[in-house]
Amino acid sequence: MKRYNKIFGALLPALAMTLLASCTDVESIELNRPGLDEQSPELYAKYLQNLNEYKSSVSHKVTYAWFDNSVKAPYSRGQHISDVPDSLDVVSVMYPSDLAEFEINDMAAVRAKGTKVVYTISFDNIRKEHADKVVEGVETGAFAAYLQAELDRLLGYEASFDGIIVEYKGKNPIYMSDEAKAEAKAEQDLFFTAIMNWKSNHADKMLTFQGYPENLIGQTVLSECRHIILVTDKLEDVQQLSLVVRKAMISKEVPTDRFVVAVSTVSIDTTDGKTGYFGGKRAMKEAAYWVTESSSDYTRAGIAIYNIQNDYYNADAIYPCVKEAINIMNPAPIK
Repeated sequence: MKRYNKIFGALLPALAMTLLASCTDVESIELNRPGLDEQSPELYAKYLQNLNEYKSSVSHKVTYAWFDNSVKAPYSRGQHISDVPDSLDVVSVMYPSDLAEFEINDMAAVRAKGTKVVYTISFDNIRKEHADKVVEGVETGAFAAYLQAELDRLLGYEASFDGIIVEYKGKNPIYMSDEAKAEAKAEQDLFFTAIMNWKSNHADKMLTFQGYPENLIGQTVLSECRHIILVTDKLEDVQQLSLVVRKAMISKEVPTDRFVVAVSTVSIDTTDGKTGYFGGKRAMKEAAYWVTESSSDYTRAGIAIYNIQNDYYNADAIYPCVKEAINIMNPAPIK
């Protein structure tokens, strides 16, 4: 991928005496280590320019990640999104409200590297919250009114972000009664009308879908979405990724040129041998290799990683598994 190597071509002469020989590897350079921008501002500026050009190209495989930003008084660099790998395309923060000053600064830092910062609005989470509150007796209103109020609240955070991931899992309408299907469609209409109205007023911001496309009823939102992130993080085998894609393509209305598969980092709980694995192998690595394979009728556009911050804490390097996955999908040219 010649374009990919342009990120580094201008850097090699000046860095030859200070960097490792593997300078063509996007995540082995560690150019964002503290102080380099002050030590060589012109070189760093050129690096940022090339990095932004690379991310704006359509040839590379994308990487999304969800970041737990619940800690508002950080005591570790692992709690800063500014330390995520430079080649990450999109970071979705899990708590978009009440951003701390350091988070605003971190967001500016990653934006300079071409990384988009977004947040997720989940229909399914809103529905569950409403159901729980009904059981607790603190909510007595209809779901439709609750949904609209939550959409108004959540969309109100968008000014600080570069876009939104909209999640809808729902249920398969094939197995619904006519009454249940009509109710599901009405809820979808309310949810996606609000999202599409927002998008029409924010053409410069990105919109990505996450969930089950096959459960949408007469919705056109997917055509406006940059990518379609499929629910694949609970699979037990990497070969099942293709089956999930095929299921998502059951409707001709689903675009086939933008599929992203979801995986998780390995759990920080050492007793958890399932999270982040496909058949005993690291899911992130297996999914990355799957993305490099070709398909005749759909595009494997990249991966999305849950709980990326878990990969920060390693003895030898930060985010080693994330960087490995990115480099598998976007290998440097062999000379």
